Amino acid sequence: MFYTIIEQIVNGIVSGSVYAIVAVGMTMIFGVLRAINFAHGEYYMLGTFGAWFAIEYFDLPYPVAVVIGVVATAVIAVVVGNFVMQRIVGAPAEAGVLATLGVALILQNTVILVFGGGYKFFSGGYIEPVTLFGFTLAEQRILIIVIGLIVFVGLELMVTYSRMGKAMRAVSQNIECCAVVGIDVRHIALWTFILGAALAGLSGVLTAPVNVSVYGGMGELITFKTLPIIIMGGLGNVRGTFVAAMILGIAESLVATYVGLQLRDTVGFATLMLVLMWRPHGLFSAQARF
Repeated sequence: MFYTIIEQIVNGIVSGSVYAIVAVGMTMIFGVLRAINFAHGEYYMLGTFGAWFAIEYFDLPYPVAVVIGVVATAVIAVVVGNFVMQRIVGAPAEAGVLATLGVALILQNTVILVFGGGYKFFSGGYIEPVTLFGFTLAEQRILIIVIGLIVFVGLELMVTYSRMGKAMRAVSQNIECCAVVGIDVRHIALWTFILGAALAGLSGVLTAPVNVSVYGGMGELITFKTLPIIIMGGLGNVRGTFVAAMILGIAESLVATYVGLQLRDTVGFATLMLVLMWRPHGLFSAQARF
């Protein structure tokens, strides 16, 4: 029993690492643009399809496909950021909701139109089992945990020491003051959005070998899993997002094992309701962004 519990916690940490990489991008976008990106899961999907296309049609190795998937996602994010996301800076919340929902529908249906709506086999990745401390995990799962830690350490260093990171923190705290002192708020918003979308694409490429199949509607579920994470963590709080993602990943793994797999996808919002009953503003303060 003890071994099974520990094994499910480890599996939950893997899932939590995936959610964390996706959710940190969404929470950074919210912190700077003050808008929840309802198309965020579609960038996860785009990264996956970019890597799948590189492997399927050009027979490229998985590491190269990862780079192609992330770059393709970032390029699309540049276009969307320039034409949509920059224009909702300072706009009412309703404008951001409608704009990002529209982008989600366009991206999802474009992929379905180009590649078809059926499931496709993802043949890349590292699926060989590795035994560590008595637990057996696929190499890909270990890679997900390692890259998740690298991403968060890198983000922490970036927002603390880099010029761009300091500007992002400033904009997240007070847009009006930043505009007064000469910070290009729209430029910062654009690059924050591109970074967030690229992280979602990276998460999709890392998860694809574990999920095995890819399809055009795969981004919807990721978006709905990400929403409770960023709310639980405190809207715009990066560190809180990491903790909330781990809580959700572990909770899903335990529920799937001991209650039922069919209830796994309900865990996020059930956990969110319990957390908000205890702490209405989330686990961490929304004021402590980045």
